[in-house]
Amino acid sequence: MKCAIIVLLILMPFILAAQNFQPGDHELFLMPTAYTMPKGNSYFSNYELVFLNYTFAQTPTTHIGAFTLFPITKDFVETFTFGAKQNYLKFNKFQGALWATYTPKIKGITIGNVFSIGKKSNSLHIGIGAATADEASQWELLYLIGYRKDVSKKVSLIAEYTNSQTLLEEENFNGLISIGARFRGGSVSWELAGVRPLESTGDFLFFPLLKATIHID
Repeated sequence: MKCAIIVLLILMPFILAAQNFQPGDHELFLMPTAYTMPKGNSYFSNYELVFLNYTFAQTPTTHIGAFTLFPITKDFVETFTFGAKQNYLKFNKFQGALWATYTPKIKGITIGNVFSIGKKSNSLHIGIGAATADEASQWELLYLIGYRKDVSKKVSLIAEYTNSQTLLEEENFNGLISIGARFRGGSVSWELAGVRPLESTGDFLFFPLLKATIHID
């Protein structure tokens, strides 16, 4: 009996982390989180009405998916991008995941790692990645950080920041910030955000970002 209790205590963080997945938990607005869906679940997301993503949970810690533009013209097939995320560290308040994408047309590759810290309802997400395309000799480093705060069972406030090494060092670019909210139903989440650079833009305030996600269990 004592051995069984010890095993249960060891497994408890993993059990708790796997049971409370909600629509949209897999990412913030654009940056991935370390969270993954239960095995056999999937989601379909639409960004700005023109970007489409479908992802399937091959295991409780593995996502595989595909991303493309809406088929407005026949050239949409050139935007097909395949992606994967592997959660390799899963505790109740600390998770880590690797992600990668590949776009065949431009031979584009991105790889990265993200840590998700805290309860999902009040969580900090820190990521670093690298991207290259068309057999480029150099990789571009990407920096990502985001925060989510649930203000109710159905509403989350989200802030997200992104930048890259070249823009930061050579162009003195302060990065992009996205601020907005996620609204959740039983199997659907909606997100509305404003995106802007962290610098003077005259009369321009925010570029609108709209996203809808359907979670299929």
